[in-house]
Amino acid sequence: MSLKRRVERLKLLLLDVDGVLTSGDLFYLERGEGIKVFSVHDGLGIKILQSVGVEVGVVSGRSSQALENRLEELGINKVHMGRLHKRQALEEICREEGLDYQEVGFIGDDYVDIPILRLVGFPVAVSNAYREVKKHACYITSSEGGEGAVREVAELIIALRGLKGKLLDGYR
Repeated sequence: MSLKRRVERLKLLLLDVDGVLTSGDLFYLERGEGIKVFSVHDGLGIKILQSVGVEVGVVSGRSSQALENRLEELGINKVHMGRLHKRQALEEICREEGLDYQEVGFIGDDYVDIPILRLVGFPVAVSNAYREVKKHACYITSSEGGEGAVREVAELIIALRGLKGKLLDGYR
Protein backbone atom coordinates (compact mmCIF):
# COMPACT_ATOMS: atom_id res chain seq x y z
CA MET A 1 0.00 0.00 0.00
CA SER A 2 1.30 3.47 -0.85
CA LEU A 3 2.34 5.88 1.87
CA LYS A 4 -0.30 8.33 0.64
CA ARG A 5 -3.06 5.71 0.99
CA ARG A 6 -1.87 4.79 4.50
CA VAL A 7 -1.99 8.45 5.56
CA GLU A 8 -5.41 9.05 4.00
CA ARG A 9 -6.90 6.26 6.15
CA LEU A 10 -5.28 7.56 9.35
CA LYS A 11 -7.64 8.62 12.17
CA LEU A 12 -5.39 8.14 15.20
CA LEU A 13 -1.63 8.51 15.60
CA LEU A 14 -0.20 6.84 18.69
CA LEU A 15 3.21 7.76 20.06
CA ASP A 16 5.75 6.06 22.23
CA VAL A 17 7.31 8.54 24.65
CA ASP A 18 10.92 7.77 25.65
CA GLY A 19 12.90 7.83 22.42
CA VAL A 20 10.07 9.39 20.37
CA LEU A 21 8.59 12.38 22.22
CA THR A 22 11.85 12.63 24.18
CA SER A 23 15.42 11.78 23.28
CA GLY A 24 15.21 8.74 25.53
CA ASP A 25 17.71 10.18 27.99
CA LEU A 26 16.64 9.94 31.62
CA PHE A 27 17.69 12.69 34.03
CA TYR A 28 17.29 12.21 37.78
CA LEU A 29 17.70 14.82 40.48
CA GLU A 30 19.29 13.89 43.80
CA ARG A 31 15.86 13.44 45.36
CA GLY A 32 14.97 10.92 42.66
CA GLU A 33 12.71 13.17 40.60
CA GLY A 34 12.86 12.41 36.91
CA ILE A 35 13.14 15.15 34.31
CA LYS A 36 11.83 14.83 30.76
CA VAL A 37 12.62 17.23 27.95
CA PHE A 38 10.07 17.70 25.15
CA SER A 39 10.48 19.47 21.82
CA VAL A 40 8.21 22.46 21.27
CA HIS A 41 8.28 21.58 17.55
CA ASP A 42 6.80 18.16 18.26
CA GLY A 43 4.14 19.82 20.40
CA LEU A 44 3.11 22.11 17.55
CA GLY A 45 3.11 19.10 15.21
CA ILE A 46 0.63 17.39 17.52
CA LYS A 47 -1.59 20.49 17.63
CA ILE A 48 -1.48 20.68 13.81
CA LEU A 49 -2.59 17.06 13.51
CA GLN A 50 -5.43 17.64 15.95
CA SER A 51 -6.53 20.68 13.94
CA VAL A 52 -6.98 18.56 10.79
CA GLY A 53 -8.88 15.79 12.56
CA VAL A 54 -6.13 13.30 13.34
CA GLU A 55 -6.35 12.33 16.97
CA VAL A 56 -3.11 11.75 18.89
CA GLY A 57 -2.53 9.36 21.78
CA VAL A 58 0.30 7.87 23.79
CA VAL A 59 1.25 4.31 24.63
CA SER A 60 4.29 4.25 26.90
CA GLY A 61 6.06 1.64 28.95
CA ARG A 62 6.85 4.22 31.64
CA SER A 63 4.77 6.61 33.71
CA SER A 64 5.68 10.08 34.92
CA GLN A 65 4.04 13.22 36.23
CA ALA A 66 6.06 15.33 33.79
CA LEU A 67 4.56 13.35 30.91
CA GLU A 68 1.05 13.68 32.30
CA ASN A 69 1.53 17.46 32.56
CA ARG A 70 2.77 17.75 28.96
CA LEU A 71 -0.01 15.57 27.55
CA GLU A 72 -2.65 17.59 29.39
CA GLU A 73 -1.14 20.78 27.99
CA LEU A 74 -1.35 19.30 24.46
CA GLY A 75 -4.94 18.11 24.91
CA ILE A 76 -4.04 14.43 24.53
CA ASN A 77 -6.52 12.27 26.42
CA LYS A 78 -5.81 8.83 24.96
CA VAL A 79 -3.03 8.01 27.39
CA HIS A 80 -1.83 4.53 28.25
CA MET A 81 1.22 4.71 30.54
CA GLY A 82 3.09 1.91 32.26
CA ARG A 83 2.18 -0.46 29.41
CA LEU A 84 5.09 -2.71 28.44
CA HIS A 85 2.64 -4.97 26.58
CA LYS A 86 1.70 -2.32 24.08
CA ARG A 87 -0.26 -4.61 21.77
CA GLN A 88 -2.91 -5.00 24.49
CA ALA A 89 -3.16 -1.22 24.78
CA LEU A 90 -3.64 -0.96 21.00
CA GLU A 91 -6.37 -3.61 21.09
CA GLU A 92 -8.18 -1.74 23.89
CA ILE A 93 -7.94 1.60 22.10
CA CYS A 94 -9.24 0.19 18.81
CA ARG A 95 -12.10 -1.58 20.55
CA GLU A 96 -13.08 1.52 22.57
CA GLU A 97 -12.84 3.86 19.56
CA GLY A 98 -14.30 1.48 16.99
CA LEU A 99 -11.16 1.71 14.87
CA ASP A 100 -9.59 -0.79 12.53
CA TYR A 101 -5.82 -1.25 12.91
CA GLN A 102 -5.42 0.19 9.39
CA GLU A 103 -6.80 3.51 10.65
CA VAL A 104 -4.09 3.81 13.30
CA GLY A 105 -0.47 4.91 13.08
CA PHE A 106 2.29 4.45 15.63
CA ILE A 107 5.73 6.01 16.04
CA GLY A 108 8.21 3.83 17.92
CA ASP A 109 11.89 3.28 18.53
CA ASP A 110 12.52 0.08 20.49
CA TYR A 111 11.71 -3.63 20.68
CA VAL A 112 8.61 -3.17 22.86
CA ASP A 113 7.10 -1.16 20.00
CA ILE A 114 7.37 -3.92 17.38
CA PRO A 115 4.07 -5.65 18.25
CA ILE A 116 2.16 -2.44 17.49
CA LEU A 117 4.23 -1.58 14.43
CA ARG A 118 3.37 -4.99 12.95
CA LEU A 119 -0.37 -4.30 13.22
CA VAL A 120 -1.04 -0.66 12.44
CA GLY A 121 -1.66 0.80 9.00
CA PHE A 122 0.96 3.55 9.35
CA PRO A 123 4.00 2.19 11.24
CA VAL A 124 6.80 4.74 11.73
CA ALA A 125 10.26 4.48 13.31
CA VAL A 126 12.42 7.42 14.34
CA SER A 127 15.84 7.66 12.70
CA ASN A 128 17.70 6.52 15.81
CA ALA A 129 15.41 3.52 16.42
CA TYR A 130 17.01 0.11 16.70
CA ARG A 131 17.62 -1.58 13.35
CA GLU A 132 15.12 -4.37 14.03
CA VAL A 133 12.42 -1.80 14.73
CA LYS A 134 13.04 -0.01 11.43
CA LYS A 135 12.31 -3.26 9.56
CA HIS A 136 8.66 -2.94 10.62
CA ALA A 137 8.19 0.70 9.55
CA CYS A 138 6.77 2.03 6.29
CA TYR A 139 8.41 5.38 7.07
CA ILE A 140 11.61 6.22 8.95
CA THR A 141 12.06 9.83 10.04
CA SER A 142 15.20 11.78 9.27
CA SER A 143 14.88 13.42 12.71
CA GLU A 144 15.77 11.64 15.92
CA GLY A 145 13.31 11.04 18.72
CA GLY A 146 12.80 14.13 20.89
CA GLU A 147 14.28 16.33 18.17
CA GLY A 148 11.36 16.95 15.84
CA ALA A 149 10.52 13.43 14.63
CA VAL A 150 6.85 13.80 15.56
CA ARG A 151 6.70 17.19 13.82
CA GLU A 152 8.27 15.61 10.73
CA VAL A 153 5.56 12.95 10.66
CA ALA A 154 2.86 15.61 11.18
CA GLU A 155 4.24 17.60 8.24
CA LEU A 156 4.31 14.44 6.11
CA ILE A 157 0.68 13.67 6.92
CA ILE A 158 -0.37 17.25 6.13
CA ALA A 159 1.53 17.23 2.83
CA LEU A 160 0.23 13.83 1.68
CA ARG A 161 -3.33 14.88 2.47
CA GLY A 162 -2.85 18.05 0.43
CA LEU A 163 -3.53 20.34 3.40
CA LYS A 164 -0.27 22.27 3.68
CA GLY A 165 -1.53 25.36 1.80
CA LYS A 166 -4.72 25.48 3.84
CA LEU A 167 -2.76 25.05 7.06
CA LEU A 168 -0.30 27.82 6.17
CA ASP A 169 -3.17 30.15 5.22
CA GLY A 170 -4.18 30.06 8.87
CA TYR A 171 -0.81 31.58 9.80
CA ARG A 172 -0.74 34.38 7.21
